[in-house]
Amino acid sequence: MRRIVFVAIPPIQILDLTGPFEVFARCGGYRAELVSSSIRREVISSSGLKLTGAKNYRQIRCPIDTLLIVGGEGAERVDCDDSFLSWLSVMSEKARRIGSICTGAFVLGAAGILDGRRATTHWAWCDRLAQRFPAVDVEADPLFVKDRHVYTSAGVTAGIDLALSLVREDHGPELARTVARDLVMYLQRAGGQSQFSSFLARPPAARRPIEDLQRWIPDHLRADLSVDALAARCAMSPRNFARVFANETGKTPARFVEEMRILAARAMLEASPRVEMEKISVSCGFGSIDSMRRAFRRSLALTPAQYSKLHGT
Repeated sequence: MRRIVFVAIPPIQILDLTGPFEVFARCGGYRAELVSSSIRREVISSSGLKLTGAKNYRQIRCPIDTLLIVGGEGAERVDCDDSFLSWLSVMSEKARRIGSICTGAFVLGAAGILDGRRATTHWAWCDRLAQRFPAVDVEADPLFVKDRHVYTSAGVTAGIDLALSLVREDHGPELARTVARDLVMYLQRAGGQSQFSSFLARPPAARRPIEDLQRWIPDHLRADLSVDALAARCAMSPRNFARVFANETGKTPARFVEEMRILAARAMLEASPRVEMEKISVSCGFGSIDSMRRAFRRSLALTPAQYSKLHGT
């Protein structure tokens, strides 16, 4: 039975705790428990929900398999005393692995655990983490980062991705996928995947011709989607079309087309991972497997084969 200790510095972000906690609780083979930096047995969250029955960190003895610091307002302020940080530093050497969820990285940083390591946190806090702890190599994009036995994750739901990755390390990909399906998660995302999807970065265009084109492209991925061809559909010159499209959508026509092709390929890989890669590349308009592979690497930091292995049914 692996012992998983979640450490809260109140007030916490409730999903930073309950999401990963639920992953381990559903797996079997883990004993998850809640520990607080406070002497109070009640842990307050920023949403107003309160959790009872937490132990004080001074009550915790080894062995600990995995120790995870929960994010939230308390962690962001590092609202804990020096004795707690000393305890955490000691535990980081004794536990098999240690990590943080979201802004819990600030507590690991204050304890010196992240010095000389790569780390991440919620994208909105990465600059502050880097400024406060210059000895830490902060990466703003990944969902989670592993540097030897220290793990850090991005914001909120990325803690679930980290927990599933730890389950995968311990028990293999099949159990991790089973738990992800049980939690009705759309994807079990890889750590190198971006924190925020570029596909959702901007709303539909305000100009009707561009909006209509955005809706038309996903249904015609095998068509000629060059700038000249798309500009002709909008009755615009190629140069003016490219400028207007970029202003309206925040990306070039070529980038938008590539993203739509990746979305279509992802859907095919998730629905039927045994479909031949060449068939997918042709169906989605990439033209070749190599072209599709390069596009996946640019957007997802994964090859199509790796994506299929992670997310296929």
